[in-house]
Amino acid sequence: MLFDNLTRIVAHERSLLWFVQRSLLWFVRSREDWNIILAIGHAAEQAEPIGFKQLALLEVASPSTLTRKLKRLISDDVIRRVAQPQDGRMVTYTLTKSTTDAFRRYERLLRGLRW
Repeated sequence: MLFDNLTRIVAHERSLLWFVQRSLLWFVRSREDWNIILAIGHAAEQAEPIGFKQLALLEVASPSTLTRKLKRLISDDVIRRVAQPQDGRMVTYTLTKSTTDAFRRYERLLRGLRW
């Protein structure tokens, strides 16, 4: 009975999360996207700029995959590329307001789940 219940809970959770991710977090297409967005959001919460090198050191994706994913996320207006004022050669990444808002709604939904 225990594992039967757990199996049903996991199946329900998967179907719900699949729906939520396809509607709220439509821009997350892979595990690498998820890791990149979380790393950038975490850096923003800590008020620490994060650039390509820091993302590569966190091993969120291989360098070539990271480059491809960042380009797509920028073109989809999920993250923003910001040149640093003190050194225009250094670029950091931040989440757009709409991305942050989508993740806030996602967190509220997860907190509201009751079994």
